[in-house]
Amino acid sequence: MGLKTRILVLKRIRAGDQDLLAKVYGQEGLIDLLVRDGFLTTNRFFGIFEPFNLVEVDLRQRGGIAVPEDVLKVERFSYLCRDYRRYRWMCWVSLFALKYIRFYDERLFSLTLRALLADPRGREGLFRIRFKLEFLSLSGFEPKFMKEAIPKGNVRIKLSDGSVGEEGDVEMKSTSLKELLRIKNLKSLRGFRAKKEHLEEMEKLLDLLIEYHTK
Repeated sequence: MGLKTRILVLKRIRAGDQDLLAKVYGQEGLIDLLVRDGFLTTNRFFGIFEPFNLVEVDLRQRGGIAVPEDVLKVERFSYLCRDYRRYRWMCWVSLFALKYIRFYDERLFSLTLRALLADPRGREGLFRIRFKLEFLSLSGFEPKFMKEAIPKGNVRIKLSDGSVGEEGDVEMKSTSLKELLRIKNLKSLRGFRAKKEHLEEMEKLLDLLIEYHTK
């Protein structure tokens, strides 16, 4: 039985001499998609399952692997990575999705797509922080520090619930945590600036929270 669905191509590798194996994210979650002779220019699917492309496709499951029966629509976002800076950013988004997204959710799908199409223009750290905050929220975890009063000086955050207290697992400056709250509540990142040391502390905390809650 076929499945018509939208998929984001996150990664592709060569399987054998001419076959293409793609890691894609869609309605079935993260799946492997095999295109026989996909690296041959004569193949009708040649150039379609490139990383970052959004494809509306008719899939058929064969064992643990999906194969394309037909392609209904292609949005070739792979063209954006002609700019090496954008390529590095899009690779980061794809690798994050491959590592941490465990299930399909339309909101996570939209978040990943929006991030792929974003252009950080040298502000990758800030964009990563905003992305990770949204990812945690959509994954069902809202740190308690989002609604707590932040004391002055250094603070400690507990990874299990994100609360601020003496028994916390991660120490950081209160100014960094307050800046993190500002980023969470901003409608747009345009014009926002933060010190490098604050960005590094924010991202370290978010990385530890994501690792803890996606085990």
